[in-house]
Amino acid sequence: MLPLSRRRFGLLGAAAAVGLAAPTVLRAQSKPKVVIIGGGAGGGTAARQIAKDSAGAIDVTLIEQNSRYTTCFFSNLYLGGFRDLDSITHGYEKLSSGYGIAVVNARAASIDRAAKQVVMADGAKVPYDRLVVSPGIDLIWDSVPGYSRRRARSCRTPGRPGRRPRS
Repeated sequence: MLPLSRRRFGLLGAAAAVGLAAPTVLRAQSKPKVVIIGGGAGGGTAARQIAKDSAGAIDVTLIEQNSRYTTCFFSNLYLGGFRDLDSITHGYEKLSSGYGIAVVNARAASIDRAAKQVVMADGAKVPYDRLVVSPGIDLIWDSVPGYSRRRARSCRTPGRPGRRPRS
């Protein structure tokens, strides 16, 4: 082992300082990336809160195949005739312009966990550091005995757009 001189001590100290500062410098060059799949109530809220709470320190990308979202909140008011469909249908413009969220209107086809990227239906890849998957729900027709897509269509009430009277 070499004797520790004043010069060697200074070089070791400088190397240690650079080594400790490197992660901070590297982090400053690129922000952490959070990708959220699904722009419904869960995904939209997660995107907004992450962007808002990080104050721009985190890159947030929302992937949603539809350009508009119709919420189930207040849907009973629509069904009762107290609200119109437009009042419970929302776009993603406010998330984009108000919170700096990148909104990608495309379908996510798969997740490559090893490469930390979402593979889109068109083959494009969206990298992430953290991933939130919030796909919502899908009704499984015929899962309830006596209830089917055909039966649901035949139960529409008169007087509302797109509704048929029971037969």
